[in-house]
Amino acid sequence: MSALKKQRIDLRLSDADKSLIEEAAAMNNQTLTQFMVSCASERAAEVIEQHRRLVLNEESFNLVMDAIANPPAPNEKLKQAAKRLQDRE
Repeated sequence: MSALKKQRIDLRLSDADKSLIEEAAAMNNQTLTQFMVSCASERAAEVIEQHRRLVLNEESFNLVMDAIANPPAPNEKLKQAAKRLQDRE
């Protein structure tokens, strides 16, 4: 048995939502399960991609690039953290 068939999700739907989803699944020539898994997987991938990608406007991008190119001098807390890390090694 494949991993997909070992997992189960139970949903509670209104009659109207269930009818709508069943109709859409039928129009796609899919079972209700196939349709729901397909739609949920596609949407999940979109949400994950949106959260993994950082989109900046031009001004913010320039500030980030400037900070990378010209990093500030390390402050005392950063120096202490680097020393603790070095002591561990």
